[in-house]
Order: sequence, then structure tokens, then C-alpha cells
Amino acid sequence: MNFTTFEKPGRKSTELAKLNDRLAAKPAAHLQVQNLSVGYSIARGIFQAVDDVSFEVKPGTNLGLVGESGCGKSTVIKAIMGLQPDGTRISGLALLNGENILGLSDRELQAIRWVKVALITQSAMNSLDPVYSIGDQIVEAIRSHENVSNATAWARAEELFALVGMPAARLYEFPHQFSGGMRQRAVIAMALALNAGMLLADEPTTALDPIMQSQIMQRIRGIHEHMRRSMILVTHDIAVVAETCENTVVMYAGKVAEKGPTEDVLERPLHPYTMGLKNAFPRLPVRGEPRQPLISIPGVVPNLFHPPKGCRFAGRCPFATERCHNDPPALVSEGMQAAACHYIDRASEFREAASRPETWRRMGSAA
Repeated sequence: MNFTTFEKPGRKSTELAKLNDRLAAKPAAHLQVQNLSVGYSIARGIFQAVDDVSFEVKPGTNLGLVGESGCGKSTVIKAIMGLQPDGTRISGLALLNGENILGLSDRELQAIRWVKVALITQSAMNSLDPVYSIGDQIVEAIRSHENVSNATAWARAEELFALVGMPAARLYEFPHQFSGGMRQRAVIAMALALNAGMLLADEPTTALDPIMQSQIMQRIRGIHEHMRRSMILVTHDIAVVAETCENTVVMYAGKVAEKGPTEDVLERPLHPYTMGLKNAFPRLPVRGEPRQPLISIPGVVPNLFHPPKGCRFAGRCPFATERCHNDPPALVSEGMQAAACHYIDRASEFREAASRPETWRRMGSAA
């Protein structure tokens, strides 16, 4: 029997309205990550996955954290959420509305997860409990932080499912009864359960086919525009960042290569790595102009057990000099952008050369 049959008439709707009003009153969060470093202790020593990363997410904005696999994007998100394994070495600050949330105890973390910061994971099947219905899991998240009845929490879950385009009847089903795309939408609904001021989306479309990827990203964009939560979107796809994010941070080998407004970073990149990423993604042809070729970046990411002493991209960069191989570049600002490159004053020259496949082919032959 459904529990809601024991509720007095009107009680559920009144309580739900009060709950929704409380949640809607929450402001979007302000996040400042300062000098974040994360090292994993393993048998071979310390693996420095993230090294001195800083960025800011202003209230109501959407920041894209982009880079190839292994660059440290997901590690940043896990550090913010306090999901690192025991023995992880973390330094720096993650100021959520002025409060440092790095290094909090499990009890302190429970008080902010779902309420102030929520995570949309890249593996929905692994983040959902297989022995509980989807509805029960959303209800548990709500009632863990809000003093409301089961019926009210269930009604809130129904509203969340409507928001992500799912029928309320599916709340009674279990994760294995959902397709990959439906599970991902269920995870998004759970992340929105308490209207957290900061949403962290960690490659939310990784395991989905291209059509479902597009649908999920359209859903995320629509939710962001409607609810104006602050958001970090982690992805390796700069096309997704271009469509979704106001600001972008490009990471390479655990460090920030470039950051700034998305339009500036993608249209006028200052770092050769960002130039390479842009040229490696397909673009629609423009009538009357030749089709732009796809240009891959030769080489591999350096070994972070023994990172190079200079620029970490120098071994793959067609513009690298002896200085690049020996001196680590500082993050230098130019307008609203910043890049860790010794030669940002030559960025215009580099962009023109980077658009030619032979520039990178020469680098590949040298490697």
C-alpha cells in the first residue's frame, strides 16, 4: 500500500510547497579553488595527479574543466567532494561560500553533500544502489537532510523525474531496469534533490551513445538555465564546453594550461595545447571554404612520477624551445585569459602555424 494513503488531505501538497520554497531560496554557490594539489600514495611513491590548480566559479555560472584522459580533471572533483582514498595527500583550499571544504571529517562532509554541493557521476550504474528502487534512494537523500514526510519526499522525487523527462511510475523500478541514458537522468534528478548551490558533473555522458549524449547535455543545459545553479562540467569534449560553459579551464598533466572565458579560450587560445585540442575536434564546414582537417597531437602525456622539469607539454609542443624544456612557465594573464606558456606574446603566430597539419607532423617525426 502506498504510504501517501495515510496522509491527511492537503497535508502533502502544503508540506511539499514549503519544502520547495525552502530549497528554491538557496543561493547559487561561490567556489574558489586555490593552489590545489593532490598526490596518491602508492607502492612506487607519490603520484602527483594534480599540481597547484586554481580557478573560480562565480555564483550561477558554469565552468568547463577540459583536457584529455589522465590530466587530473576528475581528481579535482573528487577532492572537492572529499571522495579521495585514505592516504591521499591534499593541499590548498576549496572555499565554498568562503568555507574551506578540503579535509573535512566524514560527518562534516555529510552535512554539505547534497545540501551545498552535489555530484553527477560519470558511471550511473556504480553510483546507484542496486537493491533499492530509484524512488527510495531519492527519498532517502531528501529525508536525510529535510524533516518531511515520506509522502512529501516522494512527491518531490516525482517533480524531479518530470524535470529530467522521466515518468513518475519509473520511480518504483530498480537501476538494472533502466537503460544507460535513463540511469544518467536518474542520477541528475538525485543531484537536484536538495537544490545544492554547486553541481559537479563529472563526464556525465561518457558511457552513452552520441544521440543519448546530446539529449543528456541538452537536459543539463536546460536545468542550468532554469535553476541557475553554479556548475563545474568535467569533459574531454571541447564542443560540449563551447555549447555549455561561460568559462573554461584547460588542464594538462595535472596542471592548468589555460583558463578564461570560453569564447576567448576557444577562439583565441594562448597555449599550444589548447590550440592542439581545438584542431583535433571536427568542425562543420563553412560554405565556400575548404574543409578543415583533423589534426592530432603527437606523443603521450608525461610520466607524473617523474614529470619534466620545464613545461609539461614541451615534449609534444611544435613550438618548444630549450627554455620550455628547462624552466616551468608561470600562469601569465592577458586580458581575461591566462596561460602557462613562456611565449603567449607569440600566440597569434602559433595559432596560424598550429592550424597546419605539417606543423604537428614534423613534431611527430621528431618524436
